[in-house]
Amino acid sequence: MKRSHGTRQGTRSILSRSKSQRGRINITRSIHSYSEGDKVSIVLDGAQQKGMPHRRFQGATGTVRAKQGRAFVVDVRDKNMPKTLIVRPEHLRPADGAPKIEMPRRQGQKAKVEAVVAPAEDSKSESKEDKKKAELERVKERAKSIDFKVLGTAKASDKDDLQVIKGVGPFIEEKLNALGIYTYLQISKMKGDLEDQVNEAIEFFPGRVKRDQWVNQAKDLISEEE
Repeated sequence: MKRSHGTRQGTRSILSRSKSQRGRINITRSIHSYSEGDKVSIVLDGAQQKGMPHRRFQGATGTVRAKQGRAFVVDVRDKNMPKTLIVRPEHLRPADGAPKIEMPRRQGQKAKVEAVVAPAEDSKSESKEDKKKAELERVKERAKSIDFKVLGTAKASDKDDLQVIKGVGPFIEEKLNALGIYTYLQISKMKGDLEDQVNEAIEFFPGRVKRDQWVNQAKDLISEEE
């Protein structure tokens, strides 16, 4: 069968959803309104084909410039090149630090009373930050055990958006960068024992790298760029 080169090529893993979620459009996201200047992240929703940007913008962060019909005009950067996208709200999420989407209350639902204890919250956030730094330091130390003669070396300036790969979130991307892995090309060379070594080095769920097929996903991304 001839390989497709359409705009949805290679999106099976990105747009896949659980059985209970297939075909369902999140109403809360559909009606959410963004203001000019809001920071948003692009997360493709397979249930809504309209207003869906190209897969290479999956995980990208941009700024809302204006509203256009039911969609929003979003300015993003693609490999340091400014791009303008017209995206429906189903494919947008508030970026980290931006106001989150408020879920509507059910009729008659009682408001939850939250006790505000500033010192306790500060200490909790500090402990989380300390834990994160400690994890990144441990990962950085394990770089010595990874065979970069096989993977090849890269710098932060060569960085690809690794969050496009299914299974790689913001913190996992930070861990990979701390380990010295920045590009799709490096991930595409993780074969055999290297997959398990990297999986263990970044303290990920056992076998997750192989199960999510990071190597094949990285190869597909490289072929698309070519």
